[in-house]
Amino acid sequence: MTGPREGRRRRTLAVLALPVVLGVVLTACTVDDPDGADVAAVPALLVASGPEPEAELLAHTVVALLAQVDVVAEPLLLADGRSVRQAIELGDAELAVVYSGEEWLTRLGRADPPTDPLEGLEVLADADLARGLRWLLPDPELAGPGVPANATFAFFVAGPPTVHADLRSLSELSLRLSELPELSLCVDPGFAQGSDGLAALLSTYSVRRDRPFVAADPVEAVRRVRVGDCVAGLSSATDGEAWRAGLRPLADDLRFFPAFVPVPLVRATTLEGSPAIEGALRPLVDGLSTAVLGRANARIAAGEAPEVVAGELAEDLAEELAARLLGTALTDVAPAP
Repeated sequence: MTGPREGRRRRTLAVLALPVVLGVVLTACTVDDPDGADVAAVPALLVASGPEPEAELLAHTVVALLAQVDVVAEPLLLADGRSVRQAIELGDAELAVVYSGEEWLTRLGRADPPTDPLEGLEVLADADLARGLRWLLPDPELAGPGVPANATFAFFVAGPPTVHADLRSLSELSLRLSELPELSLCVDPGFAQGSDGLAALLSTYSVRRDRPFVAADPVEAVRRVRVGDCVAGLSSATDGEAWRAGLRPLADDLRFFPAFVPVPLVRATTLEGSPAIEGALRPLVDGLSTAVLGRANARIAAGEAPEVVAGELAEDLAEELAARLLGTALTDVAPAP
């Protein structure tokens, strides 16, 4: 019997397969000879990934999305982001999900990563063309709300019914800190001591620099905010433990923190050989928001397997993109009143 998720997946694929909607041709995984025998199976594409739970989640999501168009892929777990980049450049892997801010610092060697999530993506994409690498960038006409995801630094606050649950942005937090000088922030010691860290942040948001703070790594910061020791704690905006604990990231409305947007990076020859890849990954590129990624990370933090979470995330993203595309197509062909 077909379950609800399988039925939904089939409906989603039916929509995604419409040439008028996606304009992609699905590629087969085997080639048949004239006698009807399978000649050879195409080797699985390797999706390079760092060891972090979020990186593993994104790699499995890529694998799941490619499976929807019969492109076989599997994750390749590596030691760190530098190893991921090296694997893509050397051809030891065909795909990866990389972070814009990290690539700006390491690939371009520049210490001024943009704070706007969309700014600088074209610069990074252009810089990699000569290396035979393609960045799959968000399409403004297809992107959903809150896209792209931004795994940058963020201050988290506790949700309702706590007293500071009304805070929504760092500007609002700065006013609260001015009104209640006894409130503490939980921040990583390195960030607190660096000249471009806490002091620069407080200056940007017009907060006195001599205010108290609690030295805490992201795990400890989440715990201390949850129990009320700190009004806000610093972590990644997509931190699974923070989202699992019901904390909420505050909007960096003055754009202090550099953007770390996860973007698929694919070898150009791989795209040429399997043109279905770009269309298959559109749900991730045009549908992944910070909140969606944070909630998926929360499930992994709670003990679920990354591949299970990734499979369901891929289905959800594909369905949502299909609905947006279908709605756009119906609007385009609707008769004029």
